Amino acid sequence: MMPIGGKSILRSTGEEVEIIDAEIKERGAHTEEDWVTYIDSEGKEHIREHLNMQLDFKPVVNDSWNKIFDFTVKNKIPTTRNCRIFEVAKELVIRSSMVSTAVNIATQLVDEVGIETE
Repeated sequence: MMPIGGKSILRSTGEEVEIIDAEIKERGAHTEEDWVTYIDSEGKEHIREHLNMQLDFKPVVNDSWNKIFDFTVKNKIPTTRNCRIFEVAKELVIRSSMVSTAVNIATQLVDEVGIETE
């Protein structure tokens, strides 16, 4: 499920929008009571549009992993800190589906433990 306040893609148009608020009465089905408030790519606010957040929107592919971990360089050995951040973030993602939040929390946790970087 897309986070409130997060970027999503409107399936019908492919436009990237920011979800502000939503109401879903039944998971996996459109109902008359479903609505979504979002801001479109031009900054226009759409208030209580008759849409279903789960069915009419899809998440934006998040590149947070690539910002922290350099997977593009062959034979590069990651630092102990990056390995630990990755493991903690992976667990958080499995449980929360929020990549950037998971990476930020994992980074804070690893830094608090004091793992040295190479």
